[in-house]
Amino acid sequence: MSTRNKTSLGIFLFVGAVSINSVKDGISKLLSAEITPITFLSIQYLFLVFILSTPIYIYFGKSALIPPRFWLQLLRGASACLGVGFYYWSVYFIHIADAIAVVFVSPLIVAALSPWLLRERPLGPRRILAILLGFIGVIIIVQPSFTGETPGYLIALGSGFFISFFYLLNRKLSQESPLICSVFYTSICASFFLLPLLYFYSSPINKGQLPLLFSFAILSAIGQIGMIAAFKLAAANIISPFIYAQIIAATGVGYYLFGAIPNRVTWFGILIIVGAGLYIAHREIKLEQNN
Repeated sequence: MSTRNKTSLGIFLFVGAVSINSVKDGISKLLSAEITPITFLSIQYLFLVFILSTPIYIYFGKSALIPPRFWLQLLRGASACLGVGFYYWSVYFIHIADAIAVVFVSPLIVAALSPWLLRERPLGPRRILAILLGFIGVIIIVQPSFTGETPGYLIALGSGFFISFFYLLNRKLSQESPLICSVFYTSICASFFLLPLLYFYSSPINKGQLPLLFSFAILSAIGQIGMIAAFKLAAANIISPFIYAQIIAATGVGYYLFGAIPNRVTWFGILIIVGAGLYIAHREIKLEQNN
């Protein structure tokens, strides 16, 4: 597969993954009054460990169950847990819209650090401008008030940093193992941190919740596999700006599940995000053709 096609497929998989994550987050919101965030995260990662361990053992052998470059794998699992966990923590102090606005600084962090940590080609000024315009589109949609408590904003900023490092580590480790093994390593390392917390912060589960929780687990697995596959195909600083697609998917999920109808301002923000994303994709593909 050509580099151009790999980049295009990587962008497509990443947009699909974050969109699926929006549906998953919609399910978690439906059950948020009954299920703790630690329980949701544990279901997400333990389910992947459960369904992937046997195929890996059969096709790759027992040795493949042990993560290579263990400390980096552990750091990736920790970044995944802390990124999502800090986001959930921040909304105790500030509005969800404010938290999203702060967390979505992650593409800017990835763009700044990837040339140094991953030795990827630095983004040019026009693509950096497109990232900033996409971020402005997010701000227009969520319309943050920034009237919450200061610790909430610092925690949300921490979430953005951890999510950025999760993306960078995904790319760093992308060629170390087959896709199915990479997903398994992230999940088992995340579970290493979650299991002790689950003892203290778990919530009871009843039969009525099982269909939604099963759907949550399936969508989480698809989203995680799609995201790690995307980083195997394309540079982190190219695909990370497409996290802004998540806010578009979240708008659709909000309308479908909760009847939240987007207004004209929301549609304007969506157009900005789509335009910025299409420009980044077009510019990257053009650069690959020139090379």
